[in-house]
Amino acid sequence: MGKITDIKLQKGNKSRVSIFIDGRFFCGLDALTALKHRLETGAEIDEDELAKIQVDSEYAGALDKSLGYLSVRQRSEKEIGDYLKKKGCLPITVSRVKERLRELGYLNDREYARAYVSENKRLYGTVRLKNELLKRGVSREIIDETLETDDRSEEVVALAKKLWKTCGGEKRKLKEKLFRKGCMSDEISQAVYALEDEAFFDEDEEQYE
Repeated sequence: MGKITDIKLQKGNKSRVSIFIDGRFFCGLDALTALKHRLETGAEIDEDELAKIQVDSEYAGALDKSLGYLSVRQRSEKEIGDYLKKKGCLPITVSRVKERLRELGYLNDREYARAYVSENKRLYGTVRLKNELLKRGVSREIIDETLETDDRSEEVVALAKKLWKTCGGEKRKLKEKLFRKGCMSDEISQAVYALEDEAFFDEDEEQYE
């Protein structure tokens, strides 16, 4: 057990209060939650019980914030976790919110990876797609599974044709641009062969390749 030695309105958010137990800061709470549980200076309270009150107080707001964050676009589990941590949520609150979002079907890294690849496969090569998904916290297993089931040959050729316009028709520059876009060597070769078949390059250049 501990004694609540002070309850202060937070400077940056007047709807929240800071709870101090035995002279030290313990947690922040929604002011209405503090009133609901009749928390007041001088009261004795079990710290585990106060921690539970804090989680319950955070949960509803954190879930609402997460749904708003997801309404903009689909997110990975890591993105949701990072977002809630920046909002100051406790780890246990983050876990509860994630669990509920999974139950509601709003959080699914496999679906997220499929959607990301579908939206960006005309912009980047396989290496870039993989690295971007890794940065977003998607597991290598899910990434590999997603990319293996996606035939990207047409998209890489389309990307090559788009980039060809900006490299003066030079094959070497096109290869460099495709590499910077994260294309693998076999993707680059297939794209260049496809453009050769459609006579995108000058015959003079072909002789010196």
